[in-house]
Formats: sequence, structure tokens, C-alpha cells
Amino acid sequence: MHIIKKKLDIQDFIEKFEFIASYDDVGQKHYLVIEDRERGGKSTLMKYSDSQWSLHGKGLNYCDHDEQSLVGNDFVDFIWKNRSLFNRKIKEAVLR
Repeated sequence: MHIIKKKLDIQDFIEKFEFIASYDDVGQKHYLVIEDRERGGKSTLMKYSDSQWSLHGKGLNYCDHDEQSLVGNDFVDFIWKNRSLFNRKIKEAVLR
């Protein structure tokens, strides 16, 4: 898997997400937890077995009520905006 240097690299990230993500047997989903820089907590990016993507945030002073579905440009924009955090996860996975 390549680090994300340009928006085209996001497709590689999407296709190989399972290689760097953890797996939740109960929820039947792969997930990665990253920092939520805007709200000061954690965001969890999830991919379900039906290839649906969602996001959930939680911190000391907040907890999203529901998962937010990520599709199209919103999905790409979220990954692009947080690429440094995802790149860190990619590098950690390569070093395992």
C-alpha cells in the first residue's frame, strides 16, 4: 500500500483498507481509529462487509449519536483531509 500523496492514491487506500484495519467480528466490519483534530477525540472509519463506509466520533465531551454514512466526495474529502493520520496508520502496518 502506498502512502497518500495525491487524491489518486486514495483509491489504493480504499482497495487495501482491510490490510491495515482491525476487524470487529461482532459488527462484521473493518475499522481504523484516528485522532479527531477538530473535536479533540477519536474518529473511527469503518468498512462493512457490504462495502458501505461510515464514520463515528467520540471524545471526552462528545459522542456522535449514530454512525455517519460516507459516500462519494464526502468520503474522498474526509480521507484527503486526514491523509497524514491515515499515512501514519499505513506506515505502522508496514512496520508490523
